[in-house]
Amino acid sequence: MSKQEASQQPAKQVQRVAGTKLSLEINTRMIVNIDDLNGADERIVADFLGMVHFEYLILRLPWVPGIRRRLVDGINATVRFVSNGELCGFHSPIIAHTPKPSLLVFLEYPSTVEMLALRQHKRVQCALPAQLRSRHGDASGIIVDLSRNGCRINIEMRDECNALRQTMMEDTLVIRVPLNPDGVPVSVTCAVRNISSDANRMQMGLAFTEAGNDFSVALDTFLATVDM
Repeated sequence: MSKQEASQQPAKQVQRVAGTKLSLEINTRMIVNIDDLNGADERIVADFLGMVHFEYLILRLPWVPGIRRRLVDGINATVRFVSNGELCGFHSPIIAHTPKPSLLVFLEYPSTVEMLALRQHKRVQCALPAQLRSRHGDASGIIVDLSRNGCRINIEMRDECNALRQTMMEDTLVIRVPLNPDGVPVSVTCAVRNISSDANRMQMGLAFTEAGNDFSVALDTFLATVDM
């Protein structure tokens, strides 16, 4: 996209909604910033484990250096995540934490959530086989929805795929998918926008960041065909 085209894009509007609208899948990956009296600003990757509506949320945090010192009841945390094509965020104080069976942090249920739409194009449902290559290894998956900006891919987790669980938001990976009518796969570089997983499956929302002409043409042709 050229600078002129970018300047013509409508400004994205942040929407503030009541916390009652909060809807999350278990194991949604989140980015957490915990207020620090010393001015430290460290992003911590956390997993959403559950919530009691109107009361609290439960997050699982990794054991990063100094984390116990920062987990003070009443200290505010800023939480960001992607849900249904929207970048969401809220501020909430820490209620409590426990180190066992893993580091669990309880946050007060947010009164408001800020939401920013990320999708610029309609997504279409599909079931396309895809090959994924990343710094954590290779895997096969199924693309379950697709747009001009990105896609969502499901991966069945086998023993050889376990290293993929180390994938973080904003990681870069490459997928190969047979978009052409003749079944020849085309490749595109992607950034990971959101992740959810359970014992048997991993799902990632991907944004296309570097696409060659062959991929762009194949994608436009595929989307035009399924929209007919």
